[in-house]
Amino acid sequence: MQFCKKLLGVKKSTQNDFIYGEIGRISDQSSRYYDIIKYWVKLVHSSDNKYIKNVYELLRSDIETQPNCVNWCSLVRDLISTLGFYEIWLYLDVGNVKVFLFDVKQRIRDHFIQGWNGRLQDSSRANFYKNVANFSFQAYLEILTIPKYRISVSRLRVSSHGLYVETGRWRRPHSVPYRVLDDEYHFVLECRILEDLRTKYIPSTYRTRPNMYKLIKIFDCTNKNTVGNLSIFINKAFVIRNNDLL
Repeated sequence: MQFCKKLLGVKKSTQNDFIYGEIGRISDQSSRYYDIIKYWVKLVHSSDNKYIKNVYELLRSDIETQPNCVNWCSLVRDLISTLGFYEIWLYLDVGNVKVFLFDVKQRIRDHFIQGWNGRLQDSSRANFYKNVANFSFQAYLEILTIPKYRISVSRLRVSSHGLYVETGRWRRPHSVPYRVLDDEYHFVLECRILEDLRTKYIPSTYRTRPNMYKLIKIFDCTNKNTVGNLSIFINKAFVIRNNDLL
């Protein structure tokens, strides 16, 4: 996770779920679930005269005779049940192994994304990100080949910046209410200090009668010229805002 944050050029304190969404990858822990189930399938189909199969049968016998027993088998059973494959655990019949493992991988991903969406909805730090988030490798990461512009877009998208909407929440003894702050929407489409810069780099389609829908549209855009100009605007706007606050 720290490597991914360094790659995107964002703060170490950036919420992990924002990073998962930007690169479209599930957590390492969720990825390991697939390896665990794949190993379980290998055990189930292994020869009865192998020591590892005998150990597995002993563990399975323990959880069948002792309902409260916790061991490797019980944890695998719970994992398989959580993914909706309890009948397969019960009858030890996975059918076509390749098809089953493909379904497992997809179910793990779907399960992670469902949890990811839920966490974004509950997070006060995701007020902006959940509007532009879609769980996939973001197009701008490939379109923008100049690091400083790509990093600027990443920082704005995942709230790894110095706008008051982010820094105000940490003010003590009292944080600043969310809507009193200048946020990402204000920064891109409304801030008067950036008006000349905005006119130069942001198409009039988005500048005229600005609203949240237009902000989402420009962040979803995959047109290379539009994405490139937006990244330049954000990069230069950060410099202007930082100098203005000095």
